[in-house]
Amino acid sequence: MNKKYYVGLQLTGLDNKTIIRLMSDLEDDDLKKVFNGDLVEMEFKYNIHIDKNKFRFHDKTYLKNILKESDAVLNESKRLGIKIIPYLSSYYPKSLRNIENPPAILYLKGKNIVKSDEKSIACVGTRNPSEFGINAIKSIVTNLSNEKFTIISGLADGVDKLAHETCLTSGGRTIAVLAHGLDIIYPKCNETLADNILKNNGTLISEYPVGTKIEKFRFVHRNRIVSGLSKGILMIEAKEKSGTRHTVDFAINQNKMVFCPDFIRYSDSTSLNFKLINEKLAFPIKKYDDYIDIVKKLGYKLKYDKNMIKNIKNKNMKDLIETCEKQNIKLNDLILESSKTGFTVDKEIYFEFKKILTEHDLTIKEFFNALILGIVNGNKGE
Repeated sequence: MNKKYYVGLQLTGLDNKTIIRLMSDLEDDDLKKVFNGDLVEMEFKYNIHIDKNKFRFHDKTYLKNILKESDAVLNESKRLGIKIIPYLSSYYPKSLRNIENPPAILYLKGKNIVKSDEKSIACVGTRNPSEFGINAIKSIVTNLSNEKFTIISGLADGVDKLAHETCLTSGGRTIAVLAHGLDIIYPKCNETLADNILKNNGTLISEYPVGTKIEKFRFVHRNRIVSGLSKGILMIEAKEKSGTRHTVDFAINQNKMVFCPDFIRYSDSTSLNFKLINEKLAFPIKKYDDYIDIVKKLGYKLKYDKNMIKNIKNKNMKDLIETCEKQNIKLNDLILESSKTGFTVDKEIYFEFKKILTEHDLTIKEFFNALILGIVNGNKGE
């Protein structure tokens, strides 16, 4: 794996798909021939065709300068502690391989992205969140961090910055996806935050090599990586026509779940929230403990607060008993029958009962233990 040639391909301006194809199919010796001006030979040998900038691959002086520039990128990256992760690397995040237009090369600073980071959520939104939005970030991100979710965002001001900071305050892990080379931080006022991310087991990542200028279109492209790395998207607050919409659109196209706070009053600054909820493109977050729904909908179980889980189970138990009463399922009969060696309750009733248990996130053991304990305590007059 010759990173010099891989970075060189990127510096010629080839698109990600073509670079990945060349990296996958060509051996190092043949890649070297490409930079010696023998592209046509490689096209025939590997049955590939390059349209964009093809004329440049016949200019040996240009190609020689590209390799010098590639060496400079490698040296500067090494000096700054930046890892270069090509698409073929085992360190390349699995979650990005499946998105449309995956980056051919990633540049990473800090901890590598690992399997545990698949349990993650991207937190995105306006650069000027309302007090409601700020409180929502602090509540939801804190709870998700405690549930061991990796928090992903873009290191911009506003929602991004607060999401990273809240995660760090909670002792969690956060990943910042940048739209330029990792030799700079934009906005500059977030340099301290970037340092804190790295000092606290976090990661800075970009698809652009050092020296890449800040340009507006790169921020849109960056957003596909923010959503691609994430299991789901938490869109805190944004206008309908805003940069945040790009991230949401990428997420929807990538079949990612989207969540957003359900604001009581409509305003221009929350118009995207209302649109997504009204069109059923996002799950509404209506109260502080709705983060539990995020955890469950993304396929995980609660881990953090045992007392809170106990309270939830108790509430579910109460709801279950009410449901059973409405459906004329006799709980006393179930208890008596369960104490025998076999279950002799009518099968249809039993399976209906199990279905209700599942809907209330309760096991049979939890149900009967709680119910029997309630009867015993009631008999004691407690």
